Amino acid sequence: MPTTHHCPTVMDTLKSVASAIAQELPSTARKENGPNEVIDLKNIPKVREARLLATGGYNSVWLVKLHQQLQINQSVSEYLATPTSQITNNHNPTISQFVLRLPGEDSLLPQQVTNDVAFKQFVAKKLPHIPVPKVYLYQATNHADTSFIVEEYIDCLPISSTWMSLSPSQKESLAQALAKIMVDLAEVQFDMIGGLDPTDWSLAPTVEGCKLFKGRGKFHRNECYPIGPYKSTNEYILSCYDREIYYYTHATSEDIDEDFFVDVSIYDFVEELREKRKALSETDIVDEPFVLVHGDFQGRNILARGDQITAVLDWDFAGAYPLSETLSYGDVDVVEMESEELFNENMTWGRKIRAFVQDEVVRRSWDQSRIDLLMGNGNSELGAARMEMFPE
Repeated sequence: MPTTHHCPTVMDTLKSVASAIAQELPSTARKENGPNEVIDLKNIPKVREARLLATGGYNSVWLVKLHQQLQINQSVSEYLATPTSQITNNHNPTISQFVLRLPGEDSLLPQQVTNDVAFKQFVAKKLPHIPVPKVYLYQATNHADTSFIVEEYIDCLPISSTWMSLSPSQKESLAQALAKIMVDLAEVQFDMIGGLDPTDWSLAPTVEGCKLFKGRGKFHRNECYPIGPYKSTNEYILSCYDREIYYYTHATSEDIDEDFFVDVSIYDFVEELREKRKALSETDIVDEPFVLVHGDFQGRNILARGDQITAVLDWDFAGAYPLSETLSYGDVDVVEMESEELFNENMTWGRKIRAFVQDEVVRRSWDQSRIDLLMGNGNSELGAARMEMFPE
């Protein structure tokens, strides 16, 4: 059954519009670098315009403009905690446009939708100084053409688009703000490794890119390997090996990149994975603190006006992970590396943001052992297990 939540009347309108657009959208528009599809609006009379804003690896993002304004009394998170009889119209906010996030065909559904919604709700409630878009409505099913998120439109560009036009002092101000957000997230602790359920913020299965690559998404269920939440780092690492072993023994030849299997057969590689898993199962891996990790914290997911951050986007891959995973993928990229100049810009400011992170945790009197973990001195087996695995 679909998972849906909405306020009466206005949310019914948003649901009907979102569902109609999702069903009209061709699968080609759901792919990264797909064509700029135009949605036929003749069967959606309430919509004046539906314009593609961005297409990433797992979502297309649309700006939808309506013919008439709608009053929005509650966001999803507020509504779930408020009985209908207590809803008031004190402020009567209205919208005439909104963002519609539509998952791609290869997204991890329904968890990729529910995880994104849950963390936006969670951050809005627990860390209100970190701006995130308000979610008005969502629907999470096992199919891309019936899943969507309707959320607030924030009329700002990502810092990846504006960074090079900023002054040095503006860049420094933004870099310090990004560092503080990363530390704020790293101070939120959980009992286990996992994603979040939007209905009650309980821990749920993790949503990760490595569980999606090259057809892995169709095996994301407990019948294939444990998908979480995980009680310990060791349990999580072993599940990563279970994921890869299951993949290489069940994926089709079209999914597996056979170029990696010139010097070793797939069968022998699976045996290597099983031996490594057995060795790790006998290893005592000490748990780090499990903290909130955004999972894709970079310039294209940060909206700003000048040097003021207006929203942190794309929480699909957020989760509770060991502390050392906060900076596990290197420095924060503020721009897309499309030239040598932009590559050097990332190198320069990535190092500065890392330094600002360290300065911030020192200022907050973190214990040195915890600082070391945050700055990347965690268990090396953990980082390796989170990646797509190939023969060495």
